[in-house]
Amino acid sequence: MSHISKVETKLQDMNTLVKALHTLGYETEEALEGEKLCIKGWNEETIDADLEIKLQGPYGIAVNRTEEGLELSSDWWGVETYTERKQDEILSEIQKQYAYETVMDKIQAGGYSVVNEEEDNKENLHIVVRRWV
Repeated sequence: MSHISKVETKLQDMNTLVKALHTLGYETEEALEGEKLCIKGWNEETIDADLEIKLQGPYGIAVNRTEEGLELSSDWWGVETYTERKQDEILSEIQKQYAYETVMDKIQAGGYSVVNEEEDNKENLHIVVRRWV
């Protein structure tokens, strides 16, 4: 029985994902062009990956490009065992930072600068920006 599960995401850009992961303190390894990395699963099972998110212990998270966006696969039981963090918690953290990096990239691309950032008690982030014309 396979322990490997795939999670489809709304994440689209690998570079933004890598930036978000590094901000969160995760190490990553990207496959060379035209090649795949081999990510370990339980009982000698493996996953091919375009990118590996390295975690504590022997299990990592495989990231692959699909037509719909980026897909994250792992032996989530192994990940939860070694990191003591649930799949949903890890994915939520990554998606939140990915959204933040996407917004900040759009702000900078639009010629704006951040004046103030403030997170409220409901985990909403309020960003005040300014652009001199």
